[in-house]
Amino acid sequence: MALRRWSPAAIALMLSASLWGQSARVFRDGDSWVEETTGTLPAGHEFRASTDLGSLQVAGTASQVSQVSYVVRKRSRSSTEQEARQQFELLRISTSRAGDAVVLEGHLLGHNVKRVTADIVVQLPPQTQVVKVETREGALAVASIAGSVAGSTAGGNVRVDRISGPVKIVSGGGNMEATNVTTDLYLQSGGGNVSVEGANGQVMIKTGGGRVHVGTSGAASIETGAGNIEVDRCSGDVRVNSGGGNLNLGDVSGTVTAETGGGTVKIASAQGEVRVITGGGAVELMKIARSAHVETGGGPITVQFVARPGQFGDSSLHTALGNIVVYLPRDLGVSVHAATEMASGPGIKSEFQGLAITSEGGQYGPKAMFGEGQLNGGGPILRLRTTIGQIEIRRSQ
Repeated sequence: MALRRWSPAAIALMLSASLWGQSARVFRDGDSWVEETTGTLPAGHEFRASTDLGSLQVAGTASQVSQVSYVVRKRSRSSTEQEARQQFELLRISTSRAGDAVVLEGHLLGHNVKRVTADIVVQLPPQTQVVKVETREGALAVASIAGSVAGSTAGGNVRVDRISGPVKIVSGGGNMEATNVTTDLYLQSGGGNVSVEGANGQVMIKTGGGRVHVGTSGAASIETGAGNIEVDRCSGDVRVNSGGGNLNLGDVSGTVTAETGGGTVKIASAQGEVRVITGGGAVELMKIARSAHVETGGGPITVQFVARPGQFGDSSLHTALGNIVVYLPRDLGVSVHAATEMASGPGIKSEFQGLAITSEGGQYGPKAMFGEGQLNGGGPILRLRTTIGQIEIRRSQ
């Protein structure tokens, strides 16, 4: 009897059938038809998933399993089961193996899919160290991964939680949320809001116009086209930039570089050098341990220095319209150069001895005032300048 010759495609199909189990059922759920497909795959070092339609949820498991398991739920609001099955066929789920990577893909076979949605849920074993995921429009969620995560979505929301390796995810415009990331984190959105709670490594965030909130992080670099930025606590340097939003920073262990097109800027404390530029907002900097350089197009400036002798560096505070109030430690040596071009009332006041105040101008109208002096014997230079406003130098309590 002649031996039957099998084609490579047939051999691959038989291997797939022997390695991977899959089952499907269709049932009614309220006003919708649902096709639920479950399957398992042999585990690999890497897992890749992409879908043209629907959301994707990937989570690791602590149990000592050796397989990847998945559930695909397609939902249709068709009136009949036959019509729903035809709709379900438009999204084809395929699985394959590429080296040590397990691959799951959802491909659209047509364009008339307005009445169909899909959700893909995947559970990974502990040995999976690399996760790469992508959706065209749907939401993306990844949790409890012991390795690295890379992902993208054309416009869906993103959530990552409990990731031990580095994370890099890009969204075309959805909101993004990350919690409990052990190492470095990179998030980019075309315009959504971004929230991060608990990132131990470096954090880099870019969004076209949404709000950004960071709870705790390592060194952070944050950019938004127009939204507000909040950072509660940072263990490294911080760089924040907004096209026009407010910047509100909590406790920063390193340096601060903050720039906004027109919002207010607040800092609770900073151990390193601080540089602030705003097109027109108020600036309030508290517990500044070294130096500060501030420029605002129109708003008051309040700065509290807590630097000890030998730590303080040259500083400058300038506003085009607004008062300047500076708090200095009682024993800090500083060389002050203060000027207000159009002052009313006292103009320049100091609670320290050694500041010589002079004025130019008429008795009844605005006048220019200048303050020069060596406080506590002098030291690094502190330049204070307002075009219209008053200047006060006070002792820290």
